[in-house]
Amino acid sequence: MTTLGEQVTALAQRLQYASESDELAIEAAVLAAASDAQRTRPANLPDYVRAQTPEQVAETRAATLRDWLALRDQMLATSLSTAEVAARLGISSAAVTKRRQARRLVAFQLRGDWRYPEWQLRGPVVLPGVAEAWQALPLAVHDALSLARWFMLESRHLGATPLSLLEAGEAGRVVDAASYVGGS
Repeated sequence: MTTLGEQVTALAQRLQYASESDELAIEAAVLAAASDAQRTRPANLPDYVRAQTPEQVAETRAATLRDWLALRDQMLATSLSTAEVAARLGISSAAVTKRRQARRLVAFQLRGDWRYPEWQLRGPVVLPGVAEAWQALPLAVHDALSLARWFMLESRHLGATPLSLLEAGEAGRVVDAASYVGGS
């Protein structure tokens, strides 16, 4: 019989290549939460700090996962395939792949397919500043899907969304802000 930790690891690996089925994702979250909940309370944890029940941990993880799945679906609905980007830019699919690898196009991988947010294209060209901002974002710290979404989120530091500032020609401010994402 496999341990709970092994089950969590196996489900997490399967989740990377899972179909649209949310049940697998929820099952993985619940098992991970159960694994966390089995840990013993640290001896130096003050009594006034309440530990969450396994059910609370599982529900929190499941809610987070549902939010991530909704984000994934939203980003997928407004993204293009490699072939679609190639057609829009008037270049080959291989050229699109080279630009993606050089981080000159915003892209995220979903179920083995590369997707490109449509907002970065203006007719047959890439919106100026997108490549520089994308290169400044820390892919080593955050997943590409979340970073692609960063362009559409209101920034208190910028006073607007990075995308709206790029559209207004203020690429320098966006690149500067991108270099601080994930920093302390």
